Amino acid sequence: MSNADFKMLIENKVTDFYSGEPDFMLLSKYKELVKDHTYFDFVIESHNCGFFYQRSLHLYSYSHNREFNDIDYVNTLLKQEYGEMFVGLESFGQDLFGNQFCFDTTENKIIFFTTETGKKEVIASDFENWLTVLYKHFSYYIGPTLLKEWYVGNQLGFNQRLCPKTPFVGGGEFAAGNLYAGTFPDYIKAYLAIATQVYHLPEGTRVKIEIQKK
Repeated sequence: MSNADFKMLIENKVTDFYSGEPDFMLLSKYKELVKDHTYFDFVIESHNCGFFYQRSLHLYSYSHNREFNDIDYVNTLLKQEYGEMFVGLESFGQDLFGNQFCFDTTENKIIFFTTETGKKEVIASDFENWLTVLYKHFSYYIGPTLLKEWYVGNQLGFNQRLCPKTPFVGGGEFAAGNLYAGTFPDYIKAYLAIATQVYHLPEGTRVKIEIQKK
């Protein structure tokens, strides 16, 4: 990571969302779980995280004023819902689609957790390296083109992520026409319903996915 990466992310924070003052008891709890000084420096320097790049990137905050933004509430929910799929992980944020960026507290790595499948992929060694990866694959993790397409005639609430009408794992397109704004925690539960059907299947297995009706 360069110091520029650190500053660039902070400079692209969405300013019309207030995360609240950090709860230092909560910070102390996570410092026992996550050994990454650069990450916690970022939490303080960014004024308790929040949203970045037009709400595309959401980094959870250390305050209890909104459940969808409360790192402790979100992690409790993910552990309860995903069970064995989420063991050893602590999420610190999510992408545009609700996939989770997580610290693997056992291996001391950063994991990209795909909420639709339960798949875990090591993408960085630490938060510093994660910032480098984020900017190296900016279109993939931030999706500026797709977000611009979505904002033509659509909105995205702070408590919402873009979810597929036809699941991505079932061949659904990463296009505005195949997306809807899912609200927390409903989109987590909708993804889980798919993940439980495909998690244990070998790569490339053909499967008929049952979609829960709203």
